Amino acid sequence: MSTNRPRRLTASVAFGVVLALAPLPFTGTVTEAEAPSVVVTGLARGARGEAVRAVQDALMAQGVDVPGGVDGIFGAATEQAVRAFQESNGIRASGEVDLATAIALGLERSPLLGLTQGNQGDLVRTLQDTLAAAGHAPRGGTDGVFGPATTTAVSDFQRARGLSPSGSIDVSTAAELSSVAVGGTGPNASASSDAEPAAVSGSNATLVGLAIGSTGPQVERVQRILIGAGFTVVGGADGVYGALTANAVRSFQNANGLPLSGSVDATTADTLALVEARQGGADSPDVDASPSGGTPTDDPAPGDDLVREDGHDPVVASPFAGLQYGSLGADVAALQQALIDAGIAVRGGADGAYGPATRDAVRSFQRANDLEQTGRIDAATADALASRRGGAANSELVGLKAGSLGNTVAQLQQALIDAGVRLRGGADGIFGPATASAVRTFQTAQGLEATGVVDAATAAALAAPTPMADPQPDTDGDEVGFAVYGERGDRVRALQQALVDAGITVRGGVDGDFGGATAAAVMEFQRQRGLTVTGKVDAATGAALGLAPTAPPSAPAATGVTLSVFPVQGPCHFGDSYGYPRSGGRVHLGVDVIAPEGNLLYAVADGTISKLYRDYPGSLAGNGVRLQLADGTYFFYAHMSGLADGVGLGTKVVAGQIIGYVGNTGNSGTPHLHFEIHPQGGAAINPYPLVKAIDGCSRTEPLPQP
Repeated sequence: MSTNRPRRLTASVAFGVVLALAPLPFTGTVTEAEAPSVVVTGLARGARGEAVRAVQDALMAQGVDVPGGVDGIFGAATEQAVRAFQESNGIRASGEVDLATAIALGLERSPLLGLTQGNQGDLVRTLQDTLAAAGHAPRGGTDGVFGPATTTAVSDFQRARGLSPSGSIDVSTAAELSSVAVGGTGPNASASSDAEPAAVSGSNATLVGLAIGSTGPQVERVQRILIGAGFTVVGGADGVYGALTANAVRSFQNANGLPLSGSVDATTADTLALVEARQGGADSPDVDASPSGGTPTDDPAPGDDLVREDGHDPVVASPFAGLQYGSLGADVAALQQALIDAGIAVRGGADGAYGPATRDAVRSFQRANDLEQTGRIDAATADALASRRGGAANSELVGLKAGSLGNTVAQLQQALIDAGVRLRGGADGIFGPATASAVRTFQTAQGLEATGVVDAATAAALAAPTPMADPQPDTDGDEVGFAVYGERGDRVRALQQALVDAGITVRGGVDGDFGGATAAAVMEFQRQRGLTVTGKVDAATGAALGLAPTAPPSAPAATGVTLSVFPVQGPCHFGDSYGYPRSGGRVHLGVDVIAPEGNLLYAVADGTISKLYRDYPGSLAGNGVRLQLADGTYFFYAHMSGLADGVGLGTKVVAGQIIGYVGNTGNSGTPHLHFEIHPQGGAAINPYPLVKAIDGCSRTEPLPQP
């Protein structure tokens, strides 16, 4: 099920329910009451405060004894009282205040509670819209009449959610319905493409309940808060709550002394909201909708259009930058080993957990190097570690193996690519089967034991590899498959039609655009069929939908697009990696030109700098620019170290003019330029043929400036 916070459905309604202090079950025509303002959903043993008092008060009002009374402490007695209340009301007896329990206690609103066959009006329309959004649209549509068709749709929804198929809206069903995001209510609600429901700006309540499987703007908001606080979210703020986001949430919870659930309970939501307020509030820059709709896929969550007054952003190439108390994973293990190599003792060794021992070790290192003793890895500490680290080259890569995550893994992957090893998925920071296979390929080519694990010999070989043969084309069937997020065209239409034929509602209909709504529909289908819920069409999902693997759509033609100048000062090298898969369902829509950091970057044509991107912890694109032509065509430059003097937002440039410098910012394992071409501001085309046609990697002398 989707675990988004329920939407507050208010305004004019024909039917309502008394939620406070009324016995269950609910019958008849009743009115809506005002629920308390405290957030109680997610409370469990160990919680304290006003929200716990509200729960205890409501339990006692319902006739449930709470030994100790209303003391604001959620202990064993309160847990037992909650469990007793749940058992008496047909709710799963967990002892925790889930949404169904909160609704039954009158501490959360659900205007739909109590609806049954025979009711009519706006509330029934809201129910029917909600069922449709969940993939169980009643036959007859949104007519405001709770008849047999709506009863059947409710029963189908209940079965899909593991509830008793009563056909009426009891508390558990109301809770499940409240978690369904609806784009509008009533018969006049518009169904637009793949737009997600609008976020409730500044409200931490909308974050409660987010967990693996959730998608949308509130997930993106959590990811942005985490990234801004220095926690690594592999894949960036993509709005998809997967295992990697759950890992980042656990790191955040660990750093703040919260239970390590990996999901957003009420306490975690409150803490995230406090951090967000310190970061400058909930309002965040607009994010372009889709990789195929004109947004550079290396930057799905750009910052605002600002840089420092000198036109440059701080550049931190170290994978350690941003690590702090509570961080977990391969990056932390590499940091700990770097501290040990620098002569700093780390109690517990390189265990990958940034706890008190690691924080103390970082402070010791900072004290020894005359740095501010924060216990966090800021830019100065990262640079000091990089310059003072002993041991062999690439020593931070030693020990990486399947299951490792983070910037250090991305550094390994980029090193493999630079060494000529074909790596499906690219440098996405995830050490999976493709990376293990690439490591074994490299080890075999270097005469090392092919273990798939990075030992000291492999790390040293990556620093100065023996030249390898040209990479061979894939032979494992990558040419055909199923539609992926961000794709447009016939494969997407076939997928959407198959979902509709299977009874799944696709918001926006069969429009051939694989966005958030299509991903949500895929997830609903996977839930109903007992498949792994990912929102991606794997072989099992494709087979269940009756789809056959087909070739991906061809790239748009490069009609009218020309490059006057090669974008990078040599020496450099590049290959054709357009279309390679990336994390979060993305694909690589550019060409990567590998060059030394600081090499010049040139404008490829006359145009205007129409957008700036800045680096921040967790950014994919790092520092970058859009160079836009009069017809809307733009060229996207990413991973820059900074801008040239005099270049900023709105600057008009001419072909060959220096606009910046090669860098290693964002999700980058080695200095390079990521370069995309978007004809007339639309979907990206493969830039490789155009870049190859004017290959200037052999030219090392700077171009004469206009």
